[in-house]
Amino acid sequence: MRGRSLSVEALAGVLVALIAGLLVGTLGTFKHQAGVDATTGTGAPYGLVLALAMVAAVLLALRVAFGTRRYAAAAGVGVVAAVVIFGRPGPGGSEVVPPGPVGLVWWIAPLVIALLVVVVPVRRRRTDSPDADGILDVPAEEEDPAP
Repeated sequence: MRGRSLSVEALAGVLVALIAGLLVGTLGTFKHQAGVDATTGTGAPYGLVLALAMVAAVLLALRVAFGTRRYAAAAGVGVVAAVVIFGRPGPGGSEVVPPGPVGLVWWIAPLVIALLVVVVPVRRRRTDSPDADGILDVPAEEEDPAP
């Protein structure tokens, strides 16, 4: 934070992003086995694909929508925390994330996605350059002077 304190709005945003990450991680943990037969472990793991797409979409949306990494990082922490909390065997021995290839991918992939979304810089196109050719880029002499 480099000596700056978080404002109340930023702190609330981090808390909301953390809760959103917990919800996404919980939903993904319980649904990632959809399409896989529980007895044989075979089948198309469309639940895993959709759960990972959901994680990536939420984290990327937070990263792109706000000009900071803090909200995506908070949501990533929430996703990984939900995977760790619900992925462990319960007190009765039941497992939400059974051992196998699909479970292994679910243990690792959300963390990798979160790290990539937070670490990789977002490239923004510069619109203040004289050769900008965007649709909304209007040269100064063409701006409407009317109030």
